[in-house]
Amino acid sequence: MERKDKVVVVGLVLVLFFIIINIFSTLNTMSDYEQRKESGNDRWKQVENRILQTEEKVNILEKEIEQWKK
Repeated sequence: MERKDKVVVVGLVLVLFFIIINIFSTLNTMSDYEQRKESGNDRWKQVENRILQTEEKVNILEKEIEQWKK
């Protein structure tokens, strides 16, 4: 094999190596993003539940106030 051919083959192997690293890096990033997204969704569900509980308490207090006014 000529020197020129060896340089081309080594170059192609390096490019393939970097492409494979890039694919694994992308998959890792996507997996991490999905985990953080789910964690964020769970947190917003907790916030929503707290808001609903607070609204329920406010409604109960409003009814009690109305009863006291009578």
